[in-house]
Amino acid sequence: MTRTGVPRPGHEWVYLLWSMTLIAISCASANAQTPSAKADTTSSWDVVGVPLLSFTSDRGTGYGAYGAAFLRGHVNPDQKAPYNLSFGGQFYQTTGGYAFHKFLFDIPNVAKSGVRVDLDSGYETWDSAWYFGRGNRLPRLRPESTPDKYYTFNAESLWIVPNVRIPLNQTLWLFTGLVFRKTQIDVYPDTKLAEDNPTGLDGGYLNQLQLGIMLDTRNREPDTQSGVFSEISARFAHRLTGSDYSMWGFNTTHRQWHSLTENKSLVLAVRLGLDIQGGSLPFFHQHILGGSQRVEVGGNVALRGFPNGRFRGNATLYNNTELRWTFLSLSRARSTYAFLLVPFFDLGRVWLHGENDDFTHLHGSIGSGLRFVYDSVFVVRFDVASALEEFQDSERPGQLEQRGFVMGIYAIVNHPF
Repeated sequence: MTRTGVPRPGHEWVYLLWSMTLIAISCASANAQTPSAKADTTSSWDVVGVPLLSFTSDRGTGYGAYGAAFLRGHVNPDQKAPYNLSFGGQFYQTTGGYAFHKFLFDIPNVAKSGVRVDLDSGYETWDSAWYFGRGNRLPRLRPESTPDKYYTFNAESLWIVPNVRIPLNQTLWLFTGLVFRKTQIDVYPDTKLAEDNPTGLDGGYLNQLQLGIMLDTRNREPDTQSGVFSEISARFAHRLTGSDYSMWGFNTTHRQWHSLTENKSLVLAVRLGLDIQGGSLPFFHQHILGGSQRVEVGGNVALRGFPNGRFRGNATLYNNTELRWTFLSLSRARSTYAFLLVPFFDLGRVWLHGENDDFTHLHGSIGSGLRFVYDSVFVVRFDVASALEEFQDSERPGQLEQRGFVMGIYAIVNHPF
C-alpha cells in the first residue's frame, strides 16, 4: 500500500484486539494496590500505563506507550474532574515516518480557589505530512496516478499550550491561554505544496493568545454522560506575542450529552463547531482550529477517515455525532472498568476566500469505535472510520470524476470530545 494511495483493509482488527487485551492487563496490574493504600482517600495516587500498538491508514503501524498518574482524594463537589492533579506522557512512533511524543498535566482546583490550570505540550515529526491544497472542492488524483510524495511534505513541530480557567459561578467560566508553536518545513520538489507556494513554507513561530468564555454543566469528565459544554473564544497572533505570523480567529463550539436510558448506559453525544480565521495564515496550522480543546480537520477528531489536513480554509463548520453504548461494566476492588461500543458519523466543510463552491457540498464519514474507560477518568478509544473521498481524472485537473470510500483507523487516548 503506497502512502498516497487508498487504504485497503488488511489485518487492522488484529492490532485492535491485541491492543485491547494489553490495555486491560496493564490497567489491572497498575491498579493492584493494598487495601490500606486504597482506603487512604485523602492522598492516594492512581497510576495507569497503556501500551500503544495500532495501525492508521495514513501513518502505518505505530508502537509506544502512554502513562498517566492521578492524585485522588476529597474533591470539590462542583468539580467535574474526579482528581486533584493529573499528569501524563506519551512516547509514540510509527513505521510511516511519524512520531508524536507529548506531556500534559491538569490541576482542576488550584489551592481550592476554583481556578483550573492545564498544559498540553508535544513534539511531532512526520516525513509524509499531508497537503492536498486549500479549499473545500479538492478532488485528489487517483492512487495509481499520483506521483510519489506528490501530496506530502516533511514537518517537525514543537508546541506548548497552557490554559487557565477562572470560574464566574458554578457553570460559567472565563478562559485564556497561549498556543506556542515552532515548526520546521521541508518542501519536496514537484509536489502539490511546491506548486501552490502558500504562506508558511519557511516555518517559524506561530504564537497565539486566546480569550473566551465557556458554559459547563457536564456531570463529569472525561467520560461525560449528561450536560452541556459550550464556548466562544477569540484569538490572535502578532509580533507582540512573539509570532512570525499575524492572524486572528473566532471560534464557537457546542457540545452536548444526553442519556437515553435511566442507568445512563446509552448516551447521545453531539459536537457542533464553527471556526473563522484570517490574516497571514500559515498553511501548516490552517486545519487546526481554535477553542479550549485541540481540533484538527481530518485525522482522529473531526472528519475522521479523511487524512489529517485534508481540507484547509478560512472558515470551518463541522459536526460529530456519537451514540455511546456501555455494553459491559466490571468492578474490581474499588475500581470500575467499562467497555463501550460507539457508532458515529462526522460532517463538515471549509470555505476559502475566492473559492466558488456550493454551500451544500459537505464531506462526511461514518464509523464505529470501541472504548475502554477506567474509573470514569481514563479513556482509550479505537475508531474505524470510512470517509467518502473525491477523486479527479489526471487528464482533467480539478474536475470531480468519482467518489469512493477511504478508511482511517485510530488508537488514541480520550474521547474526541
